[in-house]
This record gives sequence, structure tokens and C-alpha cells, in this order.
Amino acid sequence: MVKLMEIDYINGPRTDKIFGVSKYQMEIFRRIEGVGWNIIEYDSLMQILEKKYNANSKSGSHSQTTGNRSIYEIKSLKFIEDMGKKTLKTLDKHRYIHTVKNEVKEGNIKHITSQELAYILNSVKLENSIVTCYDLIPWAYDKNRSSIWKENMKGLRLADCIITISEFSKEEIMKYLDYPAERIKIVYPAADHSVYYENRNKEILSKLNISNDQKVVLYVGSEMPRQNVPVLIKAFAELKKKFPDIKLVKIGESQSYRERENILKLIKDLHLHEDVIFAGYVPEEDMPKWYNAADILVYPCAYAGFGLPPLEAMACGTPVITSNTTSLPEVVGDAGIMIDPQDVDLMADKMYEVFTNNSLKEELVKKGLEQSKRFNWEDSAKKTLEIYEEI
Repeated sequence: MVKLMEIDYINGPRTDKIFGVSKYQMEIFRRIEGVGWNIIEYDSLMQILEKKYNANSKSGSHSQTTGNRSIYEIKSLKFIEDMGKKTLKTLDKHRYIHTVKNEVKEGNIKHITSQELAYILNSVKLENSIVTCYDLIPWAYDKNRSSIWKENMKGLRLADCIITISEFSKEEIMKYLDYPAERIKIVYPAADHSVYYENRNKEILSKLNISNDQKVVLYVGSEMPRQNVPVLIKAFAELKKKFPDIKLVKIGESQSYRERENILKLIKDLHLHEDVIFAGYVPEEDMPKWYNAADILVYPCAYAGFGLPPLEAMACGTPVITSNTTSLPEVVGDAGIMIDPQDVDLMADKMYEVFTNNSLKEELVKKGLEQSKRFNWEDSAKKTLEIYEEI
């Protein structure tokens, strides 16, 4: 009887939300057959506290008021909250090292599913180790030299194999880690073409009180500085001078309290408070509907390990404008409009061009549908299984 290959799947904190990293893991995980899984996860202390807080709030045992607080008090509370989160993350790190040490099995392949967990390799000797490194954004772009990121970089160097998601990310790993090229394997993210396909329909816009005859610019992502959301808002303000009845919908959590504050001030200064709509986190099942309802996706990210939103938008027949930097040309090819992500005027001009030039729009839709077919999760799962077999 042939022994089943088993993977210690070191997956970090449990989460119900699906985006980016968790989507990549989920889509590949559910397509790999013929292996056994020893899933090693944990409930973060922050999640435990949030669940307890929400339960208390629903039962009426806790109330919160902010109406009479000064800006100074609110910012002080935010500072305390941020410090508390950092402390909880440090505690989680030590808890998880202990969990991994106790739950890995001898002889199994050890797959650490994110570079954010690479610190584990400094504390636990793991043979046959793989780390999925999506990008080195904190180190390469943000210039983060915190102790945790020094530990992650050190841990990545100890991995027997690194999986990454683009040629660009592979080059960055080689550059910053001096890691051997032959031990870096590329497994591209993809679109589920049974879910993300052309089905143009604007019904979902009613959830945000947008009428079917209004034009919609869509942005999907966070508000971290590298995403250039302020540039998009300024370009949108220029576009609105030519198309008064147009909306900008932003999907995704902020991930930055300070950036949200700056963006809200910019929106107020440009008198766009009724035209820029924050949809927040959107469940995975609704995302294809939003792509299909949008007239255009603009993704002005300055540094991306891959860039799923442009790919998913193309799969839904939505024209894409994105950055000519990092991995994004690799994802979009010649199927989208590539621009300098800092150029407000050019971004506005290109959006106007897509809205007014039907032949250009049709060409982008056609090329985008074809380009998106180059990436599918079945190929990604097959490639991952091949890497397991090699290890």
C-alpha cells in the first residue's frame, strides 16, 4: 500500500474573510488531491477579544459613545489601540511557535503559507520546508526594519524552497535575500472562471443607491500608501468635470486609520462626499457582480506582488487601467491601459478615453477576456502539487 503524502499546512490565524492571501490559499488547497493535510492554525487574541466584545455589545452589557470626545481623545485612544494590537501580535507569535512545535509531524512536508510566518523557521527546525512568499512589500517598499521583519527575512533564507506568485516577486526575493533562483518556484494566482466571467448586470448597484444609468469607476483594494488612492480620487475629480453623473466605488477594508483620515479630508476638499462610496469588505460571492456592474476598474498600485483585482475584472469583461510598475504588466499584458500611477492628469484622460471611445473599450474587453484565461487555479494547484512531490 502506497503511503499518502502528508503536508503540515502551517496557515497562521483562522479567518472567515476571503481576499488576497486567504483566497490564494483556499483556491489551491481545495483543488489538490491525493495528499493528507495536517492543518496548523490558531485563533488570534485580537479575534477572540473582538468576538467577546461583539457578544457583549449585542447583549447590551457594553456601550460606547464617541460623540463628545475631542479629536485629541480619539487619536489618543487610537494610539492605545494600536499599541495593544502590537502587543497581542507579539503574544500570538510566541503562542504559534509553541503550537507549530507541538503539532508538526516527522517526515511531513512543512508548508508555511505566508512570508509573515517565516519567523517560525528561526525557532523550530523544520525539514522539507516551503514558504509561500507573496511579496516583500514591508521590507522592499515600506523600508520596514522592525524586529519581526528582520526575523521574517532571516526565516525565509532558511526555507528549503520558496513559492512566489510572479517573476517580479522572484526577482525581489533573489535581490533582497540572495536566495538561489533554482529554489524559487512561481505559482501564479488566478481567476475561477466558473465564477468570474462576463455577465454584465448593474442590479447590485442598488445596494449603494446607485442607479443603473450612472457610470461607475471601481477600485478594489486597501488604502495603504502604495495603493495611490488619493491619486485616483484626484483623477476622478477631474473626470467628474466632464461626467457629472459618475460614482467611484471603493471595495476593501482600509487597513490604515491614518490614510482613511487623509482620504476623507481630500474627498471633503474636492466636494466629492456624495460621489466616492466606501463599500468596505464585500463577500466573495458578490465580487463578480461588482466587477460586472462597473464600467471600468482603476488599480493604481505602485508596488504589487501580483494584483488580483485587474485579473478578476478582465475575466468579467471590465476594462482595466493599472500601473506600469512591478508585477502588473506581467498580469495585464497588453490587455489593459498601463500608466504611471502618480500621474493624475493621465489617469483622468485615460478614464475619459475609455468612457468615450467605444472601439477602445471593446478592444480592452476582448483582450482582457483572453488575457485572463492564461491564469487558472487548476494549473496553480497542479504546479503546487509538483513542488510537494519534488520536495
